[in-house]
Amino acid sequence: MATTSSVTDSNPYNFLNGDTAATAKKSSIEEAQDRFMKLLVTQLQTQDPMNPMDNAAVTSQMAQISTVQGIEKLNQSMSSLNDMYKSSQSVSAAALIGRIALASGSQTVLSSGKAVAGVSLAKDAEQVVINVNDATGKTVYTETLKDQKAGVLQFQWDGKDKNGNAQADGNYSISVSAKQGDTAVEASPLTYSVIQAISWEANGSPSLHLANGKQTTVDAIRQLI
Repeated sequence: MATTSSVTDSNPYNFLNGDTAATAKKSSIEEAQDRFMKLLVTQLQTQDPMNPMDNAAVTSQMAQISTVQGIEKLNQSMSSLNDMYKSSQSVSAAALIGRIALASGSQTVLSSGKAVAGVSLAKDAEQVVINVNDATGKTVYTETLKDQKAGVLQFQWDGKDKNGNAQADGNYSISVSAKQGDTAVEASPLTYSVIQAISWEANGSPSLHLANGKQTTVDAIRQLI
């Protein structure tokens, strides 16, 4: 028997320690401005006194360098905001160590007659079929649910097969299918596991290492306990 319920730089800390990238970028902008001003002064000094540069042309050139400066400063601001976001995400991820996460995965563990897993539904479904499979892949229990809303469902199994026989404690897997009328609905199993460690991806994003040997991202977690 089972029950279900609805459930509502590689190291980003470089930014906190004073990344020098922004400083180097600022120097580059200043150098470009200096080169422009020197070129403009040279043009003014060597212009034909009988045919001087048009004021509109000078103003246009000044506007162009100002536009370039504005774009560069905007890029710097966006880069800084991105670094701040990654740093904030990293601090938040570190606080998750030791907590139980519900994330993508089919594994569940039966212990003392209880196993808990989850199901993610992309849309409402008239019928959801959940199979519990043993280590050999044999289906030992099937639960059919009616009229389920889109979102996350929690699935609890009491460890008994379809004939009411208690199954041995250990690892099992969950498979799920769903449909609305004759149309298949995207459905996937979710697993509960303890977050044991964090590593950093090449883009600076944190990767969470789970006790079941899987890795996931902060955004992929559907529920925390």
